Amino acid sequence: MSAQWTRRRHHAESVAEEAWDHVVAALDNAKTFGGTVRDRASDLAGEASQRYGSASHRVGEASSEAWRRANLALDALSGRRPRKPWGWIAVAVLGGVAVGWAVAASAPRAIQAATERFAIEPDEADEVEELPASYGPS
Repeated sequence: MSAQWTRRRHHAESVAEEAWDHVVAALDNAKTFGGTVRDRASDLAGEASQRYGSASHRVGEASSEAWRRANLALDALSGRRPRKPWGWIAVAVLGGVAVGWAVAASAPRAIQAATERFAIEPDEADEVEELPASYGPS
């Protein structure tokens, strides 16, 4: 009986060891799968926040524009005139002054270069070619 009992005991131990190995393997697989699911969920959450974050930004811009237009409409209905864009007027004036200064600073050099290029030597006579008679008045 001891030999049979020993075989049964070894058999029970080997079955228990196999079962334990299966449980450990299943837990490892579950842990790996859980990590994969967690990683994928994290990726999806990042994509969603990126996508809907930009949508939220666009909605915020549209809301700001709507408030601005509503305030302008209210001002128009109450008879208030829109204010002048003094900032843009100042930028335009300064730009005009800068362009005018640049033209005024380069004008003397441009005039001098043109006179040097087209200068006629005093000893050279203007040569005027006579036109053929067919070109004259009839």
